[in-house]
Amino acid sequence: MTDRSARSTSGTIAIHIALMMLALMGFGALGAEVTYLLSIHRSMQLAADAAALGGATAMATGYPSSPTLEATAAASAAGFTNGVAGTTLTVAIPPVDGPNTGNASAVEVILAQPQTLGIISLFGPATYSVGARAVATAGSSGAYCILSLDPSASGAIQLSNNATVSNPLCGVAANSSSSRALILSNNATVAGPVSVHGGWSLANNATLTNKQKTSGAPVVADPDANVSQQSAPSCTAQSGSGSSATIALSPGHFCNGWNFTNNVTLNLAPGTYYIDQQLTVANNVNVNGTGGVTLVINGNYAVNFGNNVQMTLTAPSSGAYAGLAIFGSRTGTSSVTQEFSNNTTLKIVGSIYFPNQIIQFDNNSTILNTSCMQIIARIVNVQNNAYLGNQCSGTGVKPIGQQPSQLVE
Repeated sequence: MTDRSARSTSGTIAIHIALMMLALMGFGALGAEVTYLLSIHRSMQLAADAAALGGATAMATGYPSSPTLEATAAASAAGFTNGVAGTTLTVAIPPVDGPNTGNASAVEVILAQPQTLGIISLFGPATYSVGARAVATAGSSGAYCILSLDPSASGAIQLSNNATVSNPLCGVAANSSSSRALILSNNATVAGPVSVHGGWSLANNATLTNKQKTSGAPVVADPDANVSQQSAPSCTAQSGSGSSATIALSPGHFCNGWNFTNNVTLNLAPGTYYIDQQLTVANNVNVNGTGGVTLVINGNYAVNFGNNVQMTLTAPSSGAYAGLAIFGSRTGTSSVTQEFSNNTTLKIVGSIYFPNQIIQFDNNSTILNTSCMQIIARIVNVQNNAYLGNQCSGTGVKPIGQQPSQLVE
């Protein structure tokens, strides 16, 4: 009786063990299928990321000409080809969902692929759709329109008193390593991208409104670093002074400088004007030089623009000073401030370039909207609104910086 009972009990235990083994095998298989799904999703997400970034890069560089084709090729290279194994690939420019909806510089990629699972089918549907989504924005050449070159100054770029750099496509870059390389105060705003080698300081409702802003960024190269100041010709016989008249000037070397005041209209023929000793343009003077003009500050002095001056300049599109409207000496004293003050109005296509000095735009100076304008200096101070354009193709102006394409969703 005892032996029979023992045999009966041992048989029951064996059955229980067998059932437990089957259950464990089932859970193991179920876990393997879940792990497989997660692995497929991870691979699909990497493919969607690569496709979106490839499409955005194609958009930024123009090669290949179709961002959609590049996104499709990138997904295929990652193992997910549209129409193969039930894979569906959707590329949307601009995105149709999310925070970048309507952004024409963004590429949205959505991948989906059905997966059939055996063990999971015992508890629910056998086929599951695994999906992934990514959005990347296209980089741009010339993302910045203001560049400060000082390597260490606090306040290498300063905006104050409601000053606004208002073009969202045209940002600021500071190469200073200071923790306060960029200082904004009193409602100042930068709407475009921001690249700061050090850090920034915002006070009294100042804002950086663009998502593309980076502290601790790499130094941005000076696009005109290789431009050499040309030798000035012999002194011109033209007078560099006058008032209450319309004066036409030709390019040349003005050894006694410029001093034009009191309602002068100054019409400049295309070419380079080397200006020694002084450059005073004040009291309702209008300066017109739209055919390709460069003013070279040929000396270690501070210019004087003010009192309702209207200055309209277009830099040459080719030649030694291509893209440069005002060119300051590389060896000028670093403490000199080149000031635009007292209702000066600037309408410039080209660059204002003082690589070793300070540029300051006072409260009542105005920078009008043009297609392409840059400000490059050791230090830049802006105390009023500035709308700078970076549509510089064909102007001779070299782009400042390269904003890379990047994943944003």
